[in-house]
Amino acid sequence: MLRRPALVSLASLLICACNTPDAALGVDGPSEKDPTVKATKFTTMTRVDLGTLGGASSYASDINSANTVVGWSETTAGSTHAFRWSADAGMVDLGSLPGDAMSQAISILDGGTQNGGVILGVSGDFSHWTPVVWSASGSISALPIPLLANSTNTFPTGFNSQGDVVGSDFGGGGPQHAWIWSAADGKRDLSEITDPGTSEGFANGISASGLAILTNHSGSCTQNPQCWRTYLWGRGNGYQSLGTPVVDAEASVMGLAVNEAGTVVGWIGQGITPATAGTIPYRWSPSNGFTLLENYSSDNAHGVALAVNSNGTAVGSDFDPASGTDVASIWLRQGTITRLSSDDPATAVAINDRGTIAGWAALSSGVNHASIWDPSAPAAPFVVRTSPSATAFVSTASSACLADIRSIKSRQALFACVIKADHKR
Repeated sequence: MLRRPALVSLASLLICACNTPDAALGVDGPSEKDPTVKATKFTTMTRVDLGTLGGASSYASDINSANTVVGWSETTAGSTHAFRWSADAGMVDLGSLPGDAMSQAISILDGGTQNGGVILGVSGDFSHWTPVVWSASGSISALPIPLLANSTNTFPTGFNSQGDVVGSDFGGGGPQHAWIWSAADGKRDLSEITDPGTSEGFANGISASGLAILTNHSGSCTQNPQCWRTYLWGRGNGYQSLGTPVVDAEASVMGLAVNEAGTVVGWIGQGITPATAGTIPYRWSPSNGFTLLENYSSDNAHGVALAVNSNGTAVGSDFDPASGTDVASIWLRQGTITRLSSDDPATAVAINDRGTIAGWAALSSGVNHASIWDPSAPAAPFVVRTSPSATAFVSTASSACLADIRSIKSRQALFACVIKADHKR
């Protein structure tokens, strides 16, 4: 049960939101719906450091079509607060619910205001999170999302302008469950499916039309006890399994993001592997099935695709043996991998249809700063930081998280890992 009633309904906050048109272009050229058009060549972009709210580290989690970025940052007082960033206003502290020490912004809708659209996130602390939304003006409201049976905590991971919210419930000694909620239809457990195995699962995102992406623990593997399968779910069509690539029937398939065309990105675990073994990023589409994306190295691979835009351009992170660290990377339609900037240990977690990418990058001091990679020429008040040498390994809070399969099984797990690592620093 939520500790606070909703202040404003989600539907009323989203009534003026709109979706980005499919014709919008990103760095990979026109929409993937037109297979006759070849992808444009990617050019390395300049990284823009978004700064912090006065503390050491900050992290971006999402970006909308207006290039408004959301995430969280350490404050001068040492707490962690959600932020909204725009080129005009810079980084703005979104605060938290009264009495809460922490907040995180998770996702942002497109919107018609100068500072972007409605924002989804959480307020509370590690022991209890309350799902919240911030309006375009910055006011915060708790969402009345009930807990599933035998759960003690809930964490939203995505939403759309129709009022659909997806996330996961956990705690109480039982497995984590994926769910979808709306004010009109209530809450539905998405992990209760007929696939053999447990009902443990995660929901990592939802499209504007209501297509949810979820990953469930499965008993379909004969030798791999850590076997995962990914599904698309829609109210009209039910579950659609992505299946597995032909290279390895024992492989785990993790789905981390979905676009409006039903294209999914994530990573594939290479069969029976320990927690720190390799992962292969992939792109899956309803028409083409799996495309295995490149790693920088086949010997020490732990790449993860974390986001995809309407053009099918994927972004994420991959371990680069040349620099000895994880670097923010982009995969164009043919699956080739390219570093976003030449010498940044970094992670990319979101991309909009304009081709602007959001994530975080390491400073030489070993902390991370929220960043964007903008394909347009940077202008004031952008601040471009000179990156550390590619030959010098920079250890940050996110390095260990990216190398551990348990911390990239969902976007929620990755975000939780880096924020906890920062608090332990």
